[in-house]
Amino acid sequence: MAQHIAGLALGTRLLVSVVPLLLPASPGEATDLHRFWEQTCGDCHAHAGPFAQRYLTVKDGRLQGGHHKDDLFVFLGNHHLPPNLVRPMYEMLLAQAGTAPRFKERCGRCHESAADLARESLVIRDGILQGRESGRPIADFLPRHAKLGLTPQDVAFFTDLLTRVEREVHGAD
Repeated sequence: MAQHIAGLALGTRLLVSVVPLLLPASPGEATDLHRFWEQTCGDCHAHAGPFAQRYLTVKDGRLQGGHHKDDLFVFLGNHHLPPNLVRPMYEMLLAQAGTAPRFKERCGRCHESAADLARESLVIRDGILQGRESGRPIADFLPRHAKLGLTPQDVAFFTDLLTRVEREVHGAD
């Protein structure tokens, strides 16, 4: 009986701690996929980007795991994800599996992660990724940022990457 009560108490604590992660902070706000991953999946799978790049592959436009080649989408639905986050999480992992770790390599000296940068400093307004405070389009800002010597191809890559990550942390515009 004591084990049953302890199990119920643990289940209740888990439910109370996870439910706030599933709910938007306010009406119309999306779940921050990166924060959800860090708090729910991170203990077993570390950060989502390195996890996806190391353990997942993309074949014919579909995400595959080492043990779940047939339908990783179904697996995710049965593996600690609420139904409303299965597709967004799948799409985030799909994008990360197919993206080289260029942000970490080029920007990691100053920026902890693309998700932190997007969460704190970026916003999409009128379909354009901008600095939250300056309102300046990121595509205009990057060519002269921190003397990185970015080519036009680099600027396009990082603008696309940061736009995707901004949507993953704040929801689509």
